[in-house]
Amino acid sequence: MIHSISTPTQNEKLAHIQRVWNSLLAPHVDLWSKLDQLFANETDEFGLPYGFFSRIDLDTETQRFEVVHGPSDNLQEKTDVPLETTYCRKTIVDPAGTMVVNDALAEGWAGDPAYETFGFGSYVGTTVNVEGDLYGTLCFASTEPRDEPLTREEVILVEMYGQWVTYELHQWTGPPTNGTGDTGDTVDEYSMSPSHIDGIMDTLSNQVRRCVLIAFLEGISVTDIETLRQLTCAEDDEKLLYHVHLPKLAHAGYIEWDRDSDVVARGPRFHEIEPLLDLLKEHSTECFG
Repeated sequence: MIHSISTPTQNEKLAHIQRVWNSLLAPHVDLWSKLDQLFANETDEFGLPYGFFSRIDLDTETQRFEVVHGPSDNLQEKTDVPLETTYCRKTIVDPAGTMVVNDALAEGWAGDPAYETFGFGSYVGTTVNVEGDLYGTLCFASTEPRDEPLTREEVILVEMYGQWVTYELHQWTGPPTNGTGDTGDTVDEYSMSPSHIDGIMDTLSNQVRRCVLIAFLEGISVTDIETLRQLTCAEDDEKLLYHVHLPKLAHAGYIEWDRDSDVVARGPRFHEIEPLLDLLKEHSTECFG
């Protein structure tokens, strides 16, 4: 089973991203509920029926399952297991912070404590960090091997979910104290209203605007309109670029535009849209070749 994100149609990819991000960025919903919803949706998409978010304590060498979708005898919320018996022990030491297992037995996991304990035939997990330190992992798994290996797009998507959890954890005034849905006080200024989320998705619905924003992921901090026009291949839409797309992006705060000098730079709210741009950049060749 292949995830929707691996479909060849750009519109289908964008539609999936929009549906997921509407849920993940919903205001006034705690992290635990968002994770429940994420796992409910994405376990089906990945064809991996188990999803879990864990906290890892390197001092005690334990892994605690904080949120679990599709619990089994050995995979239960609010339980601790020895780190040495988990797949995640290898995920957290991987240089990329991500590990993929498509067929555990074919890849030499027979006899491994993790396989003996959980029996996962396939697994993908990524690390979650807070202030540069390891917090835990976000993972999807199945007792069966994958019919088809996880695609690069699917792995990147899991990594993006890990980055989103990192972002959410950074909004807390303190670490979670329980798993009952009470995540403590949050920083209100980071809440996004439904209209704000709709605005983000409207911004990304246009290819020229997507390419303008992605240009600022390519190491560009300040540029001019002529350079943007060439980068985004907007020669045929130069008037729209100048009179529609750039004003819209500037009004949203994603860019700053000095009309007198025609200099364009990242705006004060660029960070809000950056995770989605990273994902679109990885999944699309529509901009810059």
